[in-house]
Formats: sequence, structure tokens, C-alpha cells
Amino acid sequence: MNHRRFVVASTVVLFFVAGIAIGLGLYSGMRASASVPDLPKAVHYLPADYQAVFGMNVQKFVASPVFAKFEAEKGEEFGKDLAEFTSRTGVDPRKDVDYIIAGGKSLAEGQHTGVVIAVGRFNTAAITTFINSQAKPIKLDYKNATVQMIPEADGSKVDKGIAFLNESEIAMGDLESLKAVLDVRESPQSGIESNKTLAPLLESLNPDDMFWFAGDPTSVLSKVPQNTPMGGGLSSIKHVFGTLNLTDAVSGKITVTAADKESAAKLADIAKGLVAFGQLASEQHPEAAELLKGIVISQNPEKDQILLAVNFPLEVLDRLKHSEPLVK
Repeated sequence: MNHRRFVVASTVVLFFVAGIAIGLGLYSGMRASASVPDLPKAVHYLPADYQAVFGMNVQKFVASPVFAKFEAEKGEEFGKDLAEFTSRTGVDPRKDVDYIIAGGKSLAEGQHTGVVIAVGRFNTAAITTFINSQAKPIKLDYKNATVQMIPEADGSKVDKGIAFLNESEIAMGDLESLKAVLDVRESPQSGIESNKTLAPLLESLNPDDMFWFAGDPTSVLSKVPQNTPMGGGLSSIKHVFGTLNLTDAVSGKITVTAADKESAAKLADIAKGLVAFGQLASEQHPEAAELLKGIVISQNPEKDQILLAVNFPLEVLDRLKHSEPLVK
């Protein structure tokens, strides 16, 4: 494992899982049976101006068939890297990381900023010692915490760092994002719970789901061209939230709230049209057809929301991976 990849792995603590959490967050759905206090405490550290929040129940993922398959496919290489990671940091991600929280916001000119927080049991001394043995971090004391900014191996830039919030929570991100998290930790009233859009959505999420997501995409979607049916529909979206679970099936729900009932109806029509088009294109492709049959789109005509439900056997994804491409 090379120098830079191993240092970053140490600071994120579960680098590959964090990436999966963010990626799969876009395919999540909803479950209204829990409240914000039931979510990991780290959620409360996210700043009020964040536009998206993701969560991953790592222990549920590690216990899933998907992770078992991942371990089997990576084989010796994965085992070797994990053993080295554990011996040098004192952390076995499969046992010591319980949850991953990620949040962020968009900036000007397509730039983004945010933070990832790992929740679990960490040997902070071992991790710090390892980082110091591999790089020369720039240390900054801020709000009762030490932030360590980690330079690139060639010293060209320093744009990512790590902050130990305590022995059970580690944050990684750019300096301003880490400072913002530490600010909220000291002044909780400036946190995500004061966000009038995201706070109610977070109250609807269940921390027992494997993945969950809540987002306010209005600033991004406002830039979508309006002179197309797709663009006009997307720009009416106010917020999105949901969950995803991977067991012997892929199951989840996405709830999309539009500007009004009419906009919701148009969005539902667009989504149903895309699914219908996909089904037509997959008539000679049984795996794709089976996957699309597991997607159901509905709208309550009295509400400004549409619901996309997903439920199909996990093995369909394996068959898709090994099947002929839909478009040659």
C-alpha cells in the first residue's frame, strides 16, 4: 500500500466505506419511525448551512452479503491491506467502526466542501503515531481539539486534515469544514438541527437502516436548463430523503418533495416515463427487465411528494455485471 493511500486510509479510518456511503446515499429511501436523537450524536456536529447529509450503519453493512462478497472477491490483497491497517493504527474497521456520517454543501463554480465523521472505538495515540511516521502534519489547536492537516506526499498542497473530536469520533475534511464542525460542537444551536429544511427530514430517518440520506438540492438544480421537460421538472424539487438496505435484496425508498402538487405530478410522469423507456429497451435483456420491475413510482394526488420504491433480488446485480451490455 503506497504512502499517500495509506495515510488517507488512516485518517478516514474506513476510507472505502465512506466512499460507498456517499455513493449509495443517492439511491436511498425513507422510513418514518425514529427521531434525530436516535441518530448518531455526530449528526448534530454538522453545520446548519449544509445541503446534504449521509449516514451509513457500518456494522449492518459489514454483516451483509454484499460485504461478504466484497471480501471474497478482493481475497488476499484485501486481507493483507486490512491486517496492515489494523496493526499500524489499532483499528479494525470491521469491528471498531459503527457509523459513518458525511455532510456537505456546494460552493461557487461547481466546487463542494464537507466533512466525514467516523463513529466507533479508536486508538487515537496509535493513529497519531502512524500519521506522524508517514507525513509531517501541520497542527492547529482549535476549540479544545487538535486539527492535523496532512500534506500531499510531494508537499504540493495541504487540503485535507483530521480532527479527533473524542476517542469515539474522528472527523476528516478541509480546514474550514473541520473548524465549522468544532464550532457546532461548542455551540450546538448553530448545527444542522437549526436547518429548517433538513432538520424535519432527519427526524423521519431510521438509524437502523443501512444507508440514509437527506438533501436540499435547490441551489444545484436551479442551474439546470429550463427549456427541457426534464430540466423544468428537476428544478421544482425542494428536497429529497430516504434509506437503502442491502440484504438478500436491494430495498429502499426515495421521497421527493416538489414545489406543489402540479409539479409533483409532472415529476412522477417524467420518472414513470423513464422507467417505461428502460423496460422497453430491456425487452431482450432479462436482468435489466427484472431490475426495472422492482422500481415502483407513486404520488398521492393530495400531496406535493412522489415516492420511488426499489425492491429486487441482490443477485440480479451479479447477473447484470456478467451479462451482455444493454447498448453495444
